Amino acid sequence: MKRNSVVKRIKKILPKTLLRKLPKEITVKEITPKQALRLNLAYRKKRKPANVLSFRYGPHYGEILVCPEVIRHDAKMQGNSYKYQMTWMILHGMLHLGGLHHEKSHGAELKSGKIEREVLTRAIF
Repeated sequence: MKRNSVVKRIKKILPKTLLRKLPKEITVKEITPKQALRLNLAYRKKRKPANVLSFRYGPHYGEILVCPEVIRHDAKMQGNSYKYQMTWMILHGMLHLGGLHHEKSHGAELKSGKIEREVLTRAIF
């Protein structure tokens, strides 16, 4: 599964208002559980490896870090395919890069969830 091609596919489905807020270039990189734990602790104060983290470095570049081992585990626990779960996590990272932060309010959580469901329903697996 080519991670950066998933970004292109998701961009074709995202609402235009959100698409305009994304950085021009988004890369997806894999990290190990050890790296995911260290970064999650440093940036989110959480003592567990993150499945996905996103970093925006300005209007032109954003980075999504995915941890395949954690995502594979999450997929199994939630009854999803690995491909579906990975696509969901990349989409989730993209929403954060576009300024949607579900943890800030209940309204933001509902909006993020709605967009995720709509995009994942339209994505081809």
